[in-house]
Amino acid sequence: MKSSFSFIFFVFSVSCIAFASGGAQDFRQYFLVQTWPPVYCQVQRPEPCRIKPSKFVLHGLWPVNSSGRSSTNTNNQTINVPAMLESNKSFAAEMNKFWPSLTRNENEQFWKREWKHHGRGQPNLPPEEYFRTAITLAKAVNLEAAFRDAGINPDGDGLSEGNYTLAIVARNGTTPLYKCLNKSLLMEVTLCVDTQARNFVPCIAQRSSLSNCVGDIIWAL
Repeated sequence: MKSSFSFIFFVFSVSCIAFASGGAQDFRQYFLVQTWPPVYCQVQRPEPCRIKPSKFVLHGLWPVNSSGRSSTNTNNQTINVPAMLESNKSFAAEMNKFWPSLTRNENEQFWKREWKHHGRGQPNLPPEEYFRTAITLAKAVNLEAAFRDAGINPDGDGLSEGNYTLAIVARNGTTPLYKCLNKSLLMEVTLCVDTQARNFVPCIAQRSSLSNCVGDIIWAL
């Protein structure tokens, strides 16, 4: 009886350890999510947009598991946003340019929440490197340039998803996910990135909340 109890306790202990570290084990890739503000700001929200730049901005760099859900691993590093920005003015300017809060006039709190809700879900990047990496990836994607190089402009004309995908594949070599307002107005574009946050890779999971466009997609101001 004692040996049976010991075995059960051992299995239970191993299961608890596996569960606790499950997020780290199942962290498979990042979603690099970029928002098109002219359409995003059409959505009725408790806090309307205070700014509406006509360029793609970062929504987030989200660590996800094999199901496309947020990774549950916890990165225990804390973030001091004022100190992070004060140490490098050019980095602060890039944060305001590429990752602004569209609805609140408090970018520093916005970035702090982003680290808490998403940045801490991955084990590899400390806070400042996490934000720098997201900006570097967004620059590499350069969605506006990719679309315009393919003759796609925000003029309100509907084009097949394939047209947009060919434009992005030509520049970045991977197929994105598209989120639309009313199933046709382009609102967000998501590209998937490997766990080292260096290379664009195929998305291993389709997430319906990030991929809901039907028929032709309209990129409009």
